[in-house]
Amino acid sequence: MDLFFGSAKAKAKATGHQPQTVSIRVEERVVSRKHRRAAAVDNAEAQQPAKRPVSGKRFRTEDKEDKEDDRIARLAARRLAKSSAMSTKDTRIVNSNRERVGSLPGTPRPRREQTAKRRSPQTQQPKKQPTSPRVAEEPVEIGRSSSVPAHSSAADAGSDNDGDAASIVSSAEAVRLSETSYEAYFQWAQDQREPPTEVELHLPAGGIDGRETYSLMVPRGFDRESEQRDEYLPIDDLLATVRAIGTYLVGSEQFRRKVVDDQETGIVRRLERARNRRGGAGFVAAVRDFNALLDSERVDAGTRRAANEVAVFVVEQVYSRVVAPTVGLLRQYKAFSNNVYGEILPTLVSEFIARTGIEEASTFVDLGCGIGNVVLQVAAQTGCRAAGIEIMKVPARFAQRQAREFAHRMRLYGLRHGPVSIWRGDFCESPDVQRILPTVDVLLVNNYAFDSALNQNLLQMFLDLKDGARVISLRPFVTPDHKISARNVYAPESILAVRRFPYWSNCVSWTDSGGEYFVQTVDRSRVKQFLAQRSGIV
Repeated sequence: MDLFFGSAKAKAKATGHQPQTVSIRVEERVVSRKHRRAAAVDNAEAQQPAKRPVSGKRFRTEDKEDKEDDRIARLAARRLAKSSAMSTKDTRIVNSNRERVGSLPGTPRPRREQTAKRRSPQTQQPKKQPTSPRVAEEPVEIGRSSSVPAHSSAADAGSDNDGDAASIVSSAEAVRLSETSYEAYFQWAQDQREPPTEVELHLPAGGIDGRETYSLMVPRGFDRESEQRDEYLPIDDLLATVRAIGTYLVGSEQFRRKVVDDQETGIVRRLERARNRRGGAGFVAAVRDFNALLDSERVDAGTRRAANEVAVFVVEQVYSRVVAPTVGLLRQYKAFSNNVYGEILPTLVSEFIARTGIEEASTFVDLGCGIGNVVLQVAAQTGCRAAGIEIMKVPARFAQRQAREFAHRMRLYGLRHGPVSIWRGDFCESPDVQRILPTVDVLLVNNYAFDSALNQNLLQMFLDLKDGARVISLRPFVTPDHKISARNVYAPESILAVRRFPYWSNCVSWTDSGGEYFVQTVDRSRVKQFLAQRSGIV
């Protein structure tokens, strides 16, 4: 089949044969224009004298039009190719790229990645980054610490198959990962050529795994009188760890006396004195003596329940290792939305536990758990099953990393805790939340910034709670003077009995002043009594 363009007209005149044309609109339009132009040329030649030469301008015009016709012909050929059946090989390539690239905006296409690799210098070595636990998108499930062996695998700890996730994040690692600049703190003898910047502290679990490397530096320009809240101080952290081990984690009275109680030559007193005087040699010597004392003691792993002070201490240590180095990421949220971020601090969490009577047999769930601090503290203080879910990506990843760090650190301290589950998702749609709701004893919802639509959705979810379950919130789901009537008897609010309690400063992260929280108890007996009275049974 020939396209009726270019030299096709001359061929037709010479042979007397009319070639077939492609029956699409582009070709028909070009063929029609060719006929009109040929007829116009014939008429012009008939009106001119026989031997008059044709102007060069007309040839230039025809050449230009021929080039345009060729362009249209090529376009037509491409259209015909597209309209034809695609080859099996081409179809496979297109589908493969579509699967690899997906629908996520900003995902680099494979061809661009390969081009970038080819263009990158082969001699350039990638910058080595400090190792840190990788974060998985899958839910993190942490069992009771007593069931986790001393040398647990990454899978046992709920990690994402990262080898580094099977060990704790050390103090020195947190300093290297921090966005804050650190500098040397201690003074050393002039004859000491290479003063140490780190020191190793032994932990109650013992062995090679039961050790942590602490940095001996402080934030650049640090002033103890104007300490910033989010700055991590490794030297103070080491001293607090020694005090906690000596006070709570080793049962020997002699050990406690040598470490904590002796105010003259005790290990804690020596560390404080060396820190205040910035004496590096004395500080390192005190740490060395503490390690020798601890190695001579026997600590039964996973049998001791964490005291409230120790539970808070461990959670704060986990925070300083996982969240504090990059805490600025938590400020990346949309203001005045349901995703506004805020933390409930340990003081108020301890009050929640005492107020609602959470115990080892209880089930606790935090809807919108943020970085998971409350979940971990409840699991450590009470030994109950504690779960949390968070929809925002950054806090959810922090929560999963904190859950793994928490499990490892509790084991190294010889402490047991309740099972911990951290999920990422929308708690209104999560199947995990729907499964656990009927068994929940205490439910926490920090709805301080939630809109009315989300609060209404939560009320519908509360219908799945059992009688006696308690809902802690920062905004009430039902007014304290709510009375059941014929109009609201079937409303979710009617099954809730609410009580109001105050809290004071240092309880939440978004304000230094006090406020109030509410405890709603699921009680369907009042609705049953009201319906019975209306039916005349009572």
